[in-house]
Amino acid sequence: MNYLDFEIEISPGAGREYPVAIVRSPAGEARETMKFPFDELALKDRLQNLQIALLRSGGKRRSFLLPEEQAVQDFGQALFNALLTGEVRSRYDVSQREAAQKGLGLRLKLRIQSPELAALPWEFLYDARQAEYVCLSRSTPVVRYLELP
Repeated sequence: MNYLDFEIEISPGAGREYPVAIVRSPAGEARETMKFPFDELALKDRLQNLQIALLRSGGKRRSFLLPEEQAVQDFGQALFNALLTGEVRSRYDVSQREAAQKGLGLRLKLRIQSPELAALPWEFLYDARQAEYVCLSRSTPVVRYLELP
């Protein structure tokens, strides 16, 4: 499958706010401020719950979510909503439609300049509107872009 790129850069921020910029997308550029949804203690708790859920999951598919699986989905949804907010979300939606009309996928490229955010499992981004993890769809892979010195 061929892809259009939706490239986002997250710059170092202050407190729990980080500048987010669309560097490249079919719908053009935009800037927003990401309000990170978790404080340090809540993040530590969420990441621990994520690890427990993954160890218990066993890869089984069910028609309902266990509490641990719901915690993973909630974490991914909170990350998705924080990252793709305002004009960035609008450009993402337009870019997805444009890619689909051309029979292409939309590759989400993350350039994460903030070390504390780079360590997070962005692969768990969950789009509740589509009811899916972004990276599990063949049409929306998530890749990390690493700057080499």
